[in-house]
Order: sequence, then C-alpha cells, then structure tokens
Amino acid sequence: MKRLFGFLYLCIFMLIHMFINQPTYAFENQAQSLEAEKLRIAIDEANKIKDPKQRLDLLKAASEKVIASCKDNLMARDILVKATKDISKIEDIAKQADILRTGLLEVLVILTFKPRVEAPVPAGFPAPTPVGVVEIKKLPVYRMAKVANSGMGGNNFFTLFNHIKKNSIEMTAPVEMTMAEKNGKYTETSMAFLYQETTLGKVGPQGNVAVLDTTECTVVSVGMRGSPSSENTESARRWLLEKIKTTPQAYEIAGELKVMGYNSPFMPEKLRYYEVQLPLKLPTK
Repeated sequence: MKRLFGFLYLCIFMLIHMFINQPTYAFENQAQSLEAEKLRIAIDEANKIKDPKQRLDLLKAASEKVIASCKDNLMARDILVKATKDISKIEDIAKQADILRTGLLEVLVILTFKPRVEAPVPAGFPAPTPVGVVEIKKLPVYRMAKVANSGMGGNNFFTLFNHIKKNSIEMTAPVEMTMAEKNGKYTETSMAFLYQETTLGKVGPQGNVAVLDTTECTVVSVGMRGSPSSENTESARRWLLEKIKTTPQAYEIAGELKVMGYNSPFMPEKLRYYEVQLPLKLPTK
C-alpha cells in the first residue's frame, strides 16, 4: 500500500511539474466577446430600472438579441428558452425579471469564457470551439498513443503518462477519450495522448499502448466547461445531432463520441474546458 501511494505521489508531482512549466494559452472568440459586452450593458441598464415591467421588457429584448446573434451557441439558446418557459408559469412580474436576469447572467459567463490550454497542441490543430458553440471543423493528421480501457479507473492515464516519459514525448493537449453510452451513463472506452508532431516516435504496439496515425477528418464539435459528466455529455451529444441535421451537407456519423480534454486535474473545475466531438463523413455515391 505504501508503495502504491508513493507511486501515485510521484506521478502527481511529475504532472504538476510538467503543467506548471508549460505556458497557458487563453483563446478569445471576438464575436462572442462583442455580444457579451452588449449583454453586460443591457443587464446593467436593467438593474437600474425600478419598474418591474420595464425591467422585464428590457431583459426580454436582450434575450432575443442574444438568441438571434449567437445562433450557433445552442447552450446559450437552451438556457434562455428554458428561462422564458419558466417565467411564463408565474404571474409576479418582478420574479419573472429575476428569473430571466439569472439566465442572462449564466449566458454572460458562457460568452466571456476563455478556454485555457495548458500544453502545446498538435501541429495544425484548429482553435478550441467556444463554449456552447456547435461547429463543423477539420482535424489534421496527428499521431497518438492510445490505450483501451482496462477497467482500472485512472490506470489509462498513468499507462500513457509512463509511455510518453519513457519515449521523451512532450505532454500535449487535448487528451482524447472515446466514450460509450449505456443506460444513460457515459463511460470511457479508450484514452489517447496526442503527439505534437507525426515525426515523433514510431507507429506500432508498445506493450498495452498502440501508437498510430489518424487520417484527416471532419468533426462536429461543441465547446464545454466544467467536467464531462454523463448529463453534460448527453446535452453535448444532443446539440451535435441537431447541428448535423440542420447543416446543408448530408453528413453522416463516422465514429464514436469523443471528449477532448484540454486541462489538467489541477485546473479549478469552473475553469476547465473540453470539447465533445463526433466524426463525420459524406455519404458515398
């Protein structure tokens, strides 16, 4: 038992050392930042209005503008749609304004969230998808070290961690986790560490780890914050499917659901960022 705790302590110490020596990159979406500033002004103006009806009207107008201007942010849309439904069930106008204001403040947090990437990303990797936004983008060819789920909890992570240390491979972001759903619960079926360059290392099996190169692919992606709980993952999957149905191209799902984690366990949960993705393909003629 002491040896186990000693090993875990060493791994945690090394992880801390790796991440604190990596620069942190904060990505800002200019379009969302502009809408966030408009929303912030509207909320501040509403706070100054004493008349509940006038305050509610201003907040309703702000909500409609956010939905119209941030059409790809399905997370923000759903929050405001829910708030609108909730206020329709009560008669007290002041309470209606409070509920809608709470929803708008939640949306403001989403629009101002800046993903913090704590390690280098693979060459040619696209910028992180803004939180709440659902977009279709291309991923380049990248090399990764992958291990199938052994049912041993965090064992996948430490297996990969030992692999990159042994082979002098630099830690990168994101960490790729393939997910499977059963009875409403999502579980990890595999984990992969991505190499920064495809020229690093060698393709092939290395013990329990498989090193392989991907092919260039198209994915539908949604940016998320916090931790990838089953509830959050299911919401993300629903938004991804909605995007697939509404895009002009007749895309089909080409693989399993993936969570792309960009932060270490030492990042506070409210600041953690990840993407949920589905690989896509066009139907063959």
